[in-house]
Amino acid sequence: MNSVAAESARGIDGELWTVWNRKLYHWWLHYNEEYLAGRLKTPLIELSPAVRTLGQWDRTHRRISVSVAHVRGDPWMAVMDTLRHEMAHQYVDEILEVNDETPHSAAFDRACHQLRCSPRASATQALGEEDERLLRVLKKVLSLAASPNEHEAQAAVEKARRLLLDYNADVVALDRERDFGNRCLGPIKGRRSSWELWLAMILNEFFFVEVLWARSYDALGDRDGTVLTVYGTATNLEMAEYVYAYLSQLIYRLWPQYVQRLGIQGNRERQGYFAGVLQGFHGKLTERERQSRSAGRELVWIGDSRLVEYYRYHNPRVVTRKTGGVVASDAFLDGVEEGRRVSIHPPVAAVTASGGLLAARGGGVK
Repeated sequence: MNSVAAESARGIDGELWTVWNRKLYHWWLHYNEEYLAGRLKTPLIELSPAVRTLGQWDRTHRRISVSVAHVRGDPWMAVMDTLRHEMAHQYVDEILEVNDETPHSAAFDRACHQLRCSPRASATQALGEEDERLLRVLKKVLSLAASPNEHEAQAAVEKARRLLLDYNADVVALDRERDFGNRCLGPIKGRRSSWELWLAMILNEFFFVEVLWARSYDALGDRDGTVLTVYGTATNLEMAEYVYAYLSQLIYRLWPQYVQRLGIQGNRERQGYFAGVLQGFHGKLTERERQSRSAGRELVWIGDSRLVEYYRYHNPRVVTRKTGGVVASDAFLDGVEEGRRVSIHPPVAAVTASGGLLAARGGGVK
């Protein structure tokens, strides 16, 4: 099937088809420089009308193909994992020059490690039986948080937090093998509001994940931007996604109440209020952890060194930037005060020298 027929079959505008093809080349060049120091020679890269095959490397014609249905229907970062997967096949053929092994061989695993991609044909994160059981319980618990009753929702979150605390206490303190992955949260945007940065900080500091505002691409909208990407175990990613959705929805529910209470006209102060709520929430969690450390009554989470290594492995050139924050308007300060009244309880624990968990004075891992 030629490209014109494929475009018609998939309902993709010819101009968008060309743009997507160009983007695949752009990201191929980026990964070749980022992870391989430019060692690969540029192949032919094209969109494919295939539906079941997400991507393919054709060594005879030096061609990488990526399913247009994959680009259209899946997150861009999932498409990029497929692209790197096919680049790994190219690397095996043209750099390692291994042609007598099966397609997914030991050499291919080494290439995937170099390109930071999954050696599996699908990048779905693998789960152990214990993780699957915990996720089933966690999802059941979190389903209660959909209740319109705020106290029931908070109780569900607290119960889920305890499950996660026990989970992390076991896997880190005992240094068990754990399968890390990543997940994109929220929309791809060109600019970020201060409240979104505060939300990312809350996830990073209190919910067992590392975070990154990663470059990405909105294929259907043809827009470049960033997306919040979280790294962690499958269970912690599930909880981070829930907390992200919960707090994102919370600030929008609180705003109309604040507007009505103060008789505010318009939404000019909304972003400042949102940032204030989440900064206040962050401050509340920070103070609670400080009090726990001082009193020695609870566990304090400091981190998982293996997760940090995984994060750095995937992002070897991470740049940290400081933002200018927001103007301390009345709405912002009121938001801070409102945020201090929000009651999701953070997961807290304590740490060994290599990261993980330790009992605070007078306490122990329960």
